[in-house]
Amino acid sequence: MRNFTALGWLPAGLFVIGMGAVGVRALGQVQTLPAGAGAIGKGPDALTLRGYEDVPRPPAFNDMKRAETAEQEKAVDNYTPQPAWAGQTRAPKPAKIAAYEVQTAAEGLFSPWGFSFLPDGRILVSETGKGLRLLDKNGRGGEYIAGLPIDFSKRGQQLLDAIPDKDFTNSRVIYFLYRVPPPEAGDIGRREEDFPIHYPQIEMVGRGRLLPDDKSLTDVKVLLNTQGIEGRMIQAPDGTLFIDSGPLAGRGILSRNWTQSQLPGSLMGKVLHINSDGSIPKDNPFIGRPDTRPEIWAFGVRDAQSMAFDARGRLWTAENGPMGGDELNLIEKGKNYGFPVISYGREYSGELINGGLTAKTGFEQPVYFWTPSVAPSGMTFYTGSLFPEWRGDLFIAAMSPLFGRKVIRLVLNETSAGMRVAGEEFLLAELGGVRFRDVKQGPDGALYVSTDIRPSTPAGPDKILRLVPKKK
Repeated sequence: MRNFTALGWLPAGLFVIGMGAVGVRALGQVQTLPAGAGAIGKGPDALTLRGYEDVPRPPAFNDMKRAETAEQEKAVDNYTPQPAWAGQTRAPKPAKIAAYEVQTAAEGLFSPWGFSFLPDGRILVSETGKGLRLLDKNGRGGEYIAGLPIDFSKRGQQLLDAIPDKDFTNSRVIYFLYRVPPPEAGDIGRREEDFPIHYPQIEMVGRGRLLPDDKSLTDVKVLLNTQGIEGRMIQAPDGTLFIDSGPLAGRGILSRNWTQSQLPGSLMGKVLHINSDGSIPKDNPFIGRPDTRPEIWAFGVRDAQSMAFDARGRLWTAENGPMGGDELNLIEKGKNYGFPVISYGREYSGELINGGLTAKTGFEQPVYFWTPSVAPSGMTFYTGSLFPEWRGDLFIAAMSPLFGRKVIRLVLNETSAGMRVAGEEFLLAELGGVRFRDVKQGPDGALYVSTDIRPSTPAGPDKILRLVPKKK
């Protein structure tokens, strides 16, 4: 058996294309996906490009698909599904409110995806289209660090998250999340029309060691091909790495056609867990199962661009739903968080996902959800002393133009039924609809928030803001 591709003939067994289904190789197993879900086009004329055999992508947009998505842009996000319990959405305002003032900690940035504080107080910033920068304690400086395996002049090559190793003072290791097309794809051009695949980039995890002069990375190593399109990364107290691998999603893509979040042989739509050298931790829940990737920690997530550990060391994520249905989840080992079997959101076309099913045995409920979408991004638990009213609360940067574009504060309570949200407050709404991409607590106990203004400008419109108690 041979499979025809856009770049020639592939050996049998790499990818199987049939009239009604597409098979994805997974540790020797062939899994069935919906028709057309693993190739460019459908049926016997479908093509599979070299490098995408195990990471299927949808066809690039044509004029008809662009017109369809343009109509979806006009759709009103007004879905209000029934929550599983009172307070699972639209929690009341917290009883304790802190007055704050906003200062500028850094400016002249270009679409920062994330930022982190080094042990000496300097700020490591990852800019999506430009690279890594290291700012001094006053937010100044910031020459780009060389050595990333990314060509920013090419379409689909972008830096996402970057975090310092917990022992950075001694190791000088930086972990970074980025996306590039597979090498086999070659130059995919600057425009979508130049390449037949939508979402041609693949999310990768890498690491490198910052040289003493702070100018470049050395010993750069790729740790994992996550197969997804974007996500967030965090280092656990034990030094291991958790990564979200966002599945294929967006306007023009139906969730029922892209079910990788539930497929054990695919890394897409999962919370992944690896050691800092890319090896598999011994406590991962699916080691030894021949049909399941051993990197998987949890199933059924959509697009979790938020990750944080609470004071007890529990992992939390916030994920972007489709149209509505953004979720806050407490991630537990081996659990399944439901997408796209259950969801509190709808397709961008307006149709219900799986008939509007929001609960099913074997799938975890979100601790909280939002309708309309808030588009959650970076998040952090506040443990500082500058704001006693905030201690222990969760802060989430949000980007949605309709309901987000603020920083969300959630007050969490542990109850006999599990974790619950007792209060919700919106911060920085007074700035008039600025997109917020990441939020961190600084070493001084202040809350720091990065903006992500679109479109960018040559001057670098983005800032890192600093929230401090308002002077009385």
